[in-house]
Amino acid sequence: MRAKRLGLILFKYVLFLFLVLLISFFLPRLIPGSPLSTLAGDGSGYGNGVPLAALEQFEAYYSPTLPLPQQFARYLSHLARFDLGYSFFYKTPVAERIWGAARWTLLLSLSALALATVFGTLLGVLLGLWRHGRGALMLPPLLAVQAVPTFLLAAVAQMLLAYRLRLFPATGAVTPGLLPGQPGYAADVLAHMALPLIVLTLSEIPSIAIFAYNSTLRVKQAPYVAFARYLNIAPRQIKLRFVVKNIVPDLLGKLNIQAVLCIMGSMFVEAVFSYPGLGQLLKNATSYRDYPLMQGILLVSCLYGIAVNLVFELLLSRHVRTS
Repeated sequence: MRAKRLGLILFKYVLFLFLVLLISFFLPRLIPGSPLSTLAGDGSGYGNGVPLAALEQFEAYYSPTLPLPQQFARYLSHLARFDLGYSFFYKTPVAERIWGAARWTLLLSLSALALATVFGTLLGVLLGLWRHGRGALMLPPLLAVQAVPTFLLAAVAQMLLAYRLRLFPATGAVTPGLLPGQPGYAADVLAHMALPLIVLTLSEIPSIAIFAYNSTLRVKQAPYVAFARYLNIAPRQIKLRFVVKNIVPDLLGKLNIQAVLCIMGSMFVEAVFSYPGLGQLLKNATSYRDYPLMQGILLVSCLYGIAVNLVFELLLSRHVRTS
């Protein structure tokens, strides 16, 4: 039964992966006439600022003159070699450019998610366990923070803490000229990441805390918790074994969504702080109409979402079996 369930989960995500690949394949081919039509301009090879060599790279990758089945086979062949095409703006392979930016985005977003999960869950559970519903008094401040757009919070923090008080670097991920392996490189990276990390963590905490608070209240009212009190089980054991343990499935479901939303939030923060992650990369790709780079970012983002959902579904399935 366990193997069958695992097989169904994997089949479902293989189907999702195939649909993502189909969407990624057809998007550039929805341009009327040819994927090159809006890029070639007047035929001089520099339409819209795109050099002839880049257009040739684009045509070699997409092969628009071949039948669609052959194009799709070539596309899958490219992906199997981690070949996502060639960037017009950066004049480098798309995969190379995305990997360089994704490292910074993952470092920032996953660090923020870990901190927000710990502090948000602890805060929500503690508020939910307070007697006489006093924890509800903290909900309005949490909702107020949650209502502030992430980019606005980032802009205010940058103006006040970076430019006015000079407590943190204002932009970038590392001091220009400082290279990996040089003394002080790691400390410099952490110093540049500190303010974006604080902003992103603060923007994520309210959502997790409110969710944990509501889940705690729901579990506290469950019949088995009342029966545990009737059996005179120690209050500490009731909180840990009957309340906290039984909100884990809800939290895993919430973190599943939050792990994807955190990446989106980090893109807004990156744009404000000029942090060299996927958000800044997507901004540049959009500004310069770099279609291969935009398509690559879309594909990688979708694959990240599928991977996150698969991991959390497997964790939730395992938790249910061991409960």
